[in-house]
Amino acid sequence: MKTTGLVPLSLLLFVLTGLATAQSTQAEPVALSSGSAVIADLKGEVVLQSAQGAALPAQRGQVLPPESSIETAKGSLLLSLQDGSQVLVKPHSRVTLKAPEQSQGNFLQLFLGNIMAKVEKRLGNAPSFRMGTPTAVITVRGTRFSVEVTTKNKTIVQVYEGLVEVVGVAMPNHPIMIKPGFYTQVENDRPPRSPREMQGAEGPGVGLLAVCAGDHAVCAGHPRLPAPRADLSRGAFPSAS
Repeated sequence: MKTTGLVPLSLLLFVLTGLATAQSTQAEPVALSSGSAVIADLKGEVVLQSAQGAALPAQRGQVLPPESSIETAKGSLLLSLQDGSQVLVKPHSRVTLKAPEQSQGNFLQLFLGNIMAKVEKRLGNAPSFRMGTPTAVITVRGTRFSVEVTTKNKTIVQVYEGLVEVVGVAMPNHPIMIKPGFYTQVENDRPPRSPREMQGAEGPGVGLLAVCAGDHAVCAGHPRLPAPRADLSRGAFPSAS
């Protein structure tokens, strides 16, 4: 009788031990190589491909190696990078991840659409975060900013925290620094325009209102704003107030 009563207890202990082991395994952070990223969150239709063209699963926890391409269609995707930085890829965007040591220091390339980034501060000799577009190179050492590339290859950079260096691909010897609350544009074969103040800028500003609702870490602390006075993606470039 005593032996019979102990069997269910031993089975229960075995099951609980197995569950605890499984949970601890799932909780372990994913080790990322340089230039790779992990999907922290996603919503809607997203298409992912490896450098070889193979389809990759669009699911939370999926590791994307360097040269993976991302097309968001009507969806959006939140990436966590090796250093803890986060990049929100918004709808109708096309992005490729880059290994910085093989792409002149770039971590990603935005070909079309919008991204919003929260970059962890770089200390000491740690390399700066860099990303490219068809017309610009953006360099930061810890900040919160957004980048948009239009169908005409116009790059629009808006800064909310920290400082961002922007240089035109065609004129790499003419960099400018953008401080919080300001933005710039870079067009084909031209240097960046002088920084201009975002109209009513307290948060994400033009181009982000419909996408960044504050439910992602990169959007935290940036409330929705009234409708902007101009649509930068259509070429309007209002004078500073």
